[in-house]
Amino acid sequence: MKIRQILPVLVGAMFASGSVSAAFVVDGDIGDWGITAPNWQATPGIHSTIEDQHDSFLNPGYGGQDYDAEALYATFSAGKLFILLATGHAPTTPQNPGGNSYGAGDFAIDFGRNGSYDVGINIIPGGFGDAGGVYNDVQWNLGLWSASGAHNPANPDPAHPTSLKGGTKVGMASYAISGRRTGYGTWTSDNHYFYEMSVDVSVLNAAGWDGSAFNVHWTQNCANDSILVDPPGYVPEPGSLALLGLGLAIAGGMRRRRS
Repeated sequence: MKIRQILPVLVGAMFASGSVSAAFVVDGDIGDWGITAPNWQATPGIHSTIEDQHDSFLNPGYGGQDYDAEALYATFSAGKLFILLATGHAPTTPQNPGGNSYGAGDFAIDFGRNGSYDVGINIIPGGFGDAGGVYNDVQWNLGLWSASGAHNPANPDPAHPTSLKGGTKVGMASYAISGRRTGYGTWTSDNHYFYEMSVDVSVLNAAGWDGSAFNVHWTQNCANDSILVDPPGYVPEPGSLALLGLGLAIAGGMRRRRS
């Protein structure tokens, strides 16, 4: 190979590794996350936020288990961002505000960690865009609650975006949604649903990511209960850095021989 051919191969190999060495399969079966059923803890190294509740009041709204955002996980592996959501909110819940029923929202990403969610992953079909599409420069629908937690649909809190209503598509995510599951948390008879997805690092880059830490957010269309996790920046594993160093050394040797 020529030098200019070797370097892209090595750099690609470097960024194929992530913060957790695990074989994730996006199929809605969460066994590969290593989650311990009683306390929702995942494999060490996976960033998580766990907020399992059981009473009728959530934060800031009401709805109990049916609108509970319970746990959100994120990690990098094999050149992809993997996200897992656990919720008591059924994905098939209809969007019917007149009947006091609100559907599932989309996933929002804040690369600047400044409360401005300019990237979204569209999961639920029937609204804006393609199911599984990754969008930047997005516009969001918002929920029913003000920043102070008061019921105020006319002045909702922009810190909890619900679903996409506009944006520019930059790529696709792979995703799967589980059926109803029980046996997790303190209240083992509660119903739970899992959203599992992956997004290539290259798609995140196309959406404007510079490799630094960021936030992932999810809530329902009413924003009765929201959850946020902050995965780390994308740091290659030591073995990958060694591979890059070896590649640079080889390239340097080839350059000297050609000279």
